[in-house]
Amino acid sequence: MLDRLLAGVVAVAAVAAALGMVVLWPGPSDRPPAEQPPLVPGVVREVAPAVDGLVRLRVEALGGEVAGEVLEVEAPTEGFPELRVGDRVELFPTRLPDEGEVWFVADLSRRAPLAWLGVLLVGAVLLVGRWRGLRALVGLAASLWVVVGFMLPAILDGASPPLVALVGGTVVVLGTLLLTHGVGRTALAAATGTLGALVLTVAVGVAAIDAARITGYASEDAVYAAFAAGGLDLRGIVLAGLIVAALGVLDDVTVAQASTVAALHAADPDQPLGTLVARAMGVGRDHIASVINTLVLAYAGASLALLVLFSTSGLPVVELLTSELVATEIVKTIVGSIGLIAAVPLTTVVAAAAALGGRDGAGRSAPA
Repeated sequence: MLDRLLAGVVAVAAVAAALGMVVLWPGPSDRPPAEQPPLVPGVVREVAPAVDGLVRLRVEALGGEVAGEVLEVEAPTEGFPELRVGDRVELFPTRLPDEGEVWFVADLSRRAPLAWLGVLLVGAVLLVGRWRGLRALVGLAASLWVVVGFMLPAILDGASPPLVALVGGTVVVLGTLLLTHGVGRTALAAATGTLGALVLTVAVGVAAIDAARITGYASEDAVYAAFAAGGLDLRGIVLAGLIVAALGVLDDVTVAQASTVAALHAADPDQPLGTLVARAMGVGRDHIASVINTLVLAYAGASLALLVLFSTSGLPVVELLTSELVATEIVKTIVGSIGLIAAVPLTTVVAAAAALGGRDGAGRSAPA
């Protein structure tokens, strides 16, 4: 009976998320095309010694209207990797008074190393995870498509960022969990626990951002995005980013906890609900401690350059912590941690009740 209830909850959430995507799906964009011309790929053929902080290059263009031409290009020595003969670079043109069209190096092309890293990741996942690893990769691709193909365009189209994140997050949760782990009892319990924790995270996030008076304007990236797109809800962007960042860890916590309950129940199918929950929570508490530490370190690592800058500013610690730039990260960490903490007992109780509710007449559990 409870299995059917869980399946019903997941089905209702899936239908609601699908309808939400239909309603929030962005229409045709009326934004003018970017004025920045496309970058031109090239390969460095000659490097001259640096003079006055500039290195002079001869670069063969590999695309665009200048394909095949060897261009004289300058690049600063500061802020750029050391350029060598054979390096692939990205070029862009600009017109200077009295000089005409001048070419500059936009950046080093990193397609090859990134492609090899991607191949290494896929190979490791398939080698260790095999069929389930392949399904996990498909789920990862689907999650990225939801973020890039739906959430970002919908936000740029003027939809509420928290609502878009909640709908997109629900699609990601259900899609990745059910695709990777199937539609058995464990996956349904994990999906239910994740959805409950996701709703709680959104509610606490809205209250925390309002209480802390977070505006979203402390981040230069957000300000540039608002200037480029116009009309963006930057407070909503903060909450949407919080939700997306918490999704992956919520998935990990709930699946691990539901699997723990299933393993404990299989070892002793006759144990009562309270005993099963207590034993699973013993594992869950360890998981909470490690995952929260991971979440805090992830945010700290992402903001390490900012922390270094603040540590040299000479300002009191209290002022640093309460500045909006740091307070935003603190809010994200605390709200995400609250969602993770709630996910463990919620998933544990749901998974335990589902496991015991699946017993057959002989007192043993029916197969999931």
